Amino acid sequence: MSELPFELRKQHKANMVYTWRKRGLKETKEFVVELYNRYIVATHCELCNKEFETSSDRCMDHNKETGKFRNIVCTKCNILKHDRFNKNNTSGYKGISKKIDNHCKQGFRWLFQAMVNGKKKCIKTNIDYDKLVVFADQWKIDNNYNT
Repeated sequence: MSELPFELRKQHKANMVYTWRKRGLKETKEFVVELYNRYIVATHCELCNKEFETSSDRCMDHNKETGKFRNIVCTKCNILKHDRFNKNNTSGYKGISKKIDNHCKQGFRWLFQAMVNGKKKCIKTNIDYDKLVVFADQWKIDNNYNT
């Protein structure tokens, strides 16, 4: 193995694998070990080729629907990709998208997000799409939200 570009904290591997699984990565144990080994030596984003400045600049990107790994990316590319995911997989109602949630019986919940004080904020989640649409409509009226 080549020299690591950053110093690793104690229990780094266990913590990273736990975090990836919690966020929805669904790969075999063997693949996750290979992925971790690739992740810790990564020095550049696989999408924009930007050099990672710190160890926290690196992200493991995966398909939110299937749980399959895609790339090791910088934080910026991960956010941009996540935003595209939300925009392309919305319910047809602006601001409402599906969020994978293994704690729900159906495996997902609906998420209503809006820009508040210049930041994207989760306003409410619900497992019932229709109730969330009613809530979102009323919230937009109450908050004079025109987007």
